Amino acid sequence: MVRIAICDDQEEYLADIHDAVGSYFSRHPDFSVKISDFSSPTRFLEELGRSTWDIVVLDICLPGMLGTDVAREIRRRNDRTEIIFISISRDYAIDAFSLKAVHYVVKPFSQAQLDEALDRAMASFEEKNIRRLLINIGNGEVQSVSIDKILYIESQGYRRVVHTAEGLYEEVKNTLSRMQEELDSISPGQFIQPYRGYIVNLDAVRTIASDRIFLHDGEFILIKRGDFRRIRGLLFDWSFGRGKPAPADTAR
Repeated sequence: MVRIAICDDQEEYLADIHDAVGSYFSRHPDFSVKISDFSSPTRFLEELGRSTWDIVVLDICLPGMLGTDVAREIRRRNDRTEIIFISISRDYAIDAFSLKAVHYVVKPFSQAQLDEALDRAMASFEEKNIRRLLINIGNGEVQSVSIDKILYIESQGYRRVVHTAEGLYEEVKNTLSRMQEELDSISPGQFIQPYRGYIVNLDAVRTIASDRIFLHDGEFILIKRGDFRRIRGLLFDWSFGRGKPAPADTAR
């Protein structure tokens, strides 16, 4: 869920911005979005004490205060929020970018201009929110890997081999159980241990059989005897919970 707030005291512009943001995300259906509109900066600041937003589209010339002042309060509370300023004037651009705004749009704006601003905001949002596992590869070096690219992890003696869509990485420090704990903290329920010495990413599963799991890359991982129903339940719960098609079940 991408949470977006729009603050502009001119109702016409507020509606135009809302429609343009809605149009942008209608063309990016991979993201669900919640848009909150504010015509008063005071009301926005009151709500800021109770809510957080991923992206704020903020007018600069607001009644009683500048949008840059509102942005300073956003930054004081949450440095991760992406801020897009929108104004009838370019005069505040230097102040805006000193507050780490991702873009500055001048009114009247076009859909293409707001699309560009949202492209930048979403790129930054995704970079900040991508889920990653840190792998100790030896000699004091650490490799950062997106958990969504992990297919499975296997324990080979004193090594843990992380199989990803981009290649293999060897974890030389953490145990398999510790890696499972770290993955659970990042994305609860996405990774399971179907057999001794293995961790499997449920998003990498193609088919379930009575004694093994087949992955999309053609590999298979065995399932402990008598554990098929539990593993199948975990797979189906994860798939349906994510709103994705469940893996095929080939068991009889």
